[in-house]
This record gives sequence, structure tokens and C-alpha cells, in this order.
Amino acid sequence: MGAHGTAEPSGDGISRADVGNVAQVSDTPEEPREDEPGPEEGAETGPDTPLRGWIDPDDRLWRHPSEIAQGAEAPLFLNAPPPHPYRGAVMVLVGVGAVMAAVAWVVVLVSPASQRPLRGTTTDIVASAPTTLAGAQNAVPAAAQAAGRSMVKLEGTTGQGTVALIGVAVAEGGLVATTADLLVGSRNLVMVGPGGKLEPATVVATDKASDIALVTVPVDLPVAPFADDTTMSGGSPDLTLSFVPAGGTSIALHCTPGAVSGAGTPIADGPAGGMPSISSAPSVPEPTTGDPLLNDSGSVVGILYQTAPGTATPATFLPSQLVVGVANDLRSKNRVVQGWLGVSGSDAPGGSGAMVEQVASNGPAAGRLQQGQVIIAVNALPVRTMAELRARVYVLPPGTAVALSVQGGSGNKVVGITLGASS
Repeated sequence: MGAHGTAEPSGDGISRADVGNVAQVSDTPEEPREDEPGPEEGAETGPDTPLRGWIDPDDRLWRHPSEIAQGAEAPLFLNAPPPHPYRGAVMVLVGVGAVMAAVAWVVVLVSPASQRPLRGTTTDIVASAPTTLAGAQNAVPAAAQAAGRSMVKLEGTTGQGTVALIGVAVAEGGLVATTADLLVGSRNLVMVGPGGKLEPATVVATDKASDIALVTVPVDLPVAPFADDTTMSGGSPDLTLSFVPAGGTSIALHCTPGAVSGAGTPIADGPAGGMPSISSAPSVPEPTTGDPLLNDSGSVVGILYQTAPGTATPATFLPSQLVVGVANDLRSKNRVVQGWLGVSGSDAPGGSGAMVEQVASNGPAAGRLQQGQVIIAVNALPVRTMAELRARVYVLPPGTAVALSVQGGSGNKVVGITLGASS
């Protein structure tokens, strides 16, 4: 933006913009300045004392009326301003306009809320740095926009070509979580910045058993809001965020509403086989692994693990508790050090917990848990399936004391166990 011109003050304290301006010279002697005493302040007066502010008439371009004889010319104006015959009418119109504006503002203030623009509703917003977003977006609910600002697109170069992933910020300092299997053998990893600019990204660490990777990007993205994935169950409404082409190198944030079709069930195959999942339908139109799944409040409850594009097969998401837990371990230790409970079993009927079928004789749970008992929570976090029990313990290191909520023949109780080291 260009700077506005300003008047430069001259050496005598008067701005040069004042020189030549229209001015009517005062018809009274100059008043004393504030820092000069007047007669009432004890200044000396007398025949030989010059009058303050007095200038000899011969040295002035003007005369006081008392110094002008009858019939002489009127006091002189320097650069007399031209007449403005329409000034009065213009001032009237300006005043009327100001009154009308004030009345309109009052009407807006007292109007019913339904007649004023709503805030916090679904809007189309324009993408801005530091995220990958660029261009217009579809109607993204206001609640989902915070998670959208925590997303970034990643591209990795492998022997099979370029792969695309989505990272979601899990910690400050540009730390994002994504899936790990596509990064295996990657020779180069970049973040796609605004306008398609590619900037280097780095893999901090990966965990094969959960298929979660921690990546650092050169932008400190705001950390995404995460929520407990166990609040999601069959039929729960959800939202999936993804990036779609927006012309040229630009991409836009797209929001797909859906509903949970399954929660806590084990992943059947792939790197994260045996870990719990959240499935959602319909599938995202153009899915990318790492796309975040949100609850209806806009908090992340999972990231996309795999999907079958163009089919009715629901998309599978890694749950948020697992993602955040593994990311924390990768951040602090560069690997997951898994705790061991020493039980095996199956899902209780109706997804009501993890049923204990075997207890390892040399395991931490020996003598503490019994066959037929159902574990329904770990440290007050709900457990609906055996896969969820595995995920709860997986992110806790050996030596951690856990409180298991257990149902059995004698009723419900809490059993304390210290996790051991997995072999």
C-alpha cells in the first residue's frame, strides 16, 4: 500500500500545508502565548514598555477598525476564499444522511435475531496459510473448520511412484500423524504448501503394528481437537474431511457427512491387523489415507486407514485413542514400548466388553483375573471388544499400574494390575 502524504512542519512550527491556505487575519491584537505572563501576572507596563502582540500599522497588511477612517476600505482578506453558494445545501444533505444512518443502525439492533446474520453456521470459507488449502471450499460446517486447519497434504516418492497422504497435527511444532505403510521405502517426503509449493517434511518414526507414523512439517499447524473414539457407535453421525482438486495446483477442503457403521471391531488385514477400527459409510468421494473422521462436534475420532474407492464398502479408520497414544510414544521414545497384560479372549456379546478366556500363568494378570470375566474399562476408558482392550494396553509402557473394571459372577469390581514387558 502506498503511504498517504503528510504535511512537513517548517522551522517555525507551521506545517508547509498551511502556507498559502485560505485564512482570515484576526482583527484583534495577538494574544500572549501561554508561557508568557500577561499584565495580570505582574508584567511591567508603562510608557516605555512595548505592548505585547502589537505590530506597527505600517508593518501590517491589515488595519483594526479603530485605525480606519470613515469611508475607508474594509479590512483586507489575504487570498480571500471564493464564495460557495451551495455549501449550505450540501451541509443539510450530509446531516440528513447521518440521521438516516443512525436510524438504520437502531433498527438493526432492535430487530429479531432471525433477521440478522447468524454466526457459527455452515459457511463457505477461503483457504489460507499455513495449511495446504487454497481456493473456495464446499459448505464445511463451522465446527469442522478447526480440524480442517490442522490438516496438511503430504507426498512421498517411492519406487512405485508418488504417493499422497494426509497428516493431522497431533502436537505443536509441526508434528502430524498419518499412516505408515505408504512411507515404507520413501526416498523423499514433502509437504504441499499453499499454491502447490513443495516443502521438505521428515519422518520422525513409524510403528508397524498400528500403521501410524509421526511426521514433522515446516509449519507449526494448530493442534487438531481430538475426542474419545468410544463415544462413537453404530448410527452415530460423523464427518470426513478430505482435499479435492480446485483447479491448477490448488486444492480445497471437502466435507462428507456420514454415519458410523461399526466401532471397536478388529481390522481384518493389512499392517494394522488386529487393531480396533471405526467404519463409516458412505465412503469419501476421493479418499486419501490419513483423512480425519470427526464427530458431529468437529473433534477428530479417527484417521483413514483404508477404503475401497467407488464401492459401497465403508471406509476404515484408526481410532483417535490409538493414534494419539502411539504418536506420543513416537515423539518421546521414537518407538512404542508395549505393556503386557497376559490375557487372551474374545468379544463379549453385543459389544459389551472383552471376555477373558485364558490367563497366562506367568503374566501380570495371573491370580488377578479369571476365565469368564468381562473387562469393560481400562483406567475408566470404555472397552467394548478385545481389539479395544489390546489398543488400550498397547500404548502403556511396562510398569504402568492400570485399573481394570471387571464384570463377573460376583458382580462388578475394579482390579489393579501392573503391566509387564511383552516378549
